Amino acid sequence: MSRTDHWKLGLFVSLGLALGVALLFWLGLARFRRDSIPAVTYFDESVQGLDAGSPVKFRGVTLGTVANITIAPDRRHVQVDTQIFTRELQRLGLSVDSTMDPEVRVQLASAGITGIKFLQVDFFDPVRYPTTPLPFPPDGTYIPSVPSTLKGLEAALNEFLDKLPGYGEKI
Repeated sequence: MSRTDHWKLGLFVSLGLALGVALLFWLGLARFRRDSIPAVTYFDESVQGLDAGSPVKFRGVTLGTVANITIAPDRRHVQVDTQIFTRELQRLGLSVDSTMDPEVRVQLASAGITGIKFLQVDFFDPVRYPTTPLPFPPDGTYIPSVPSTLKGLEAALNEFLDKLPGYGEKI
């Protein structure tokens, strides 16, 4: 093989690798450039374990991601800003404008026993889980939240203990 052939082979391999890396990069960017709408929800509980970038899911299917977590204007709630993929909303038959289906709620959920949290979106009975009025106007598309399962268990346990005769009385 002559010296010219080595140069051509090296150029061919280098261009092939560069093209492969560019293709992978382009495919990766396409995944992140999904059309989405901003939506906001407010929690009246700790969101420990939830971080920006955490998934927003509907029964295991990723609908979007958490964009930002901050304190709400009333300094009592936690504001969670999300980006919801419009294609997934359309698959659920939901509107992509600023009004959301009155049965849609967001709930804080845990992924296993690790303490890592994500947002679970589902349809809840609005009579059993009414929208709690906020002391401030929500920003943009608002999705009401429902208490997490853990918070619900804690409330039920406290209610049960309050009903026990003699609990909390001094002996």
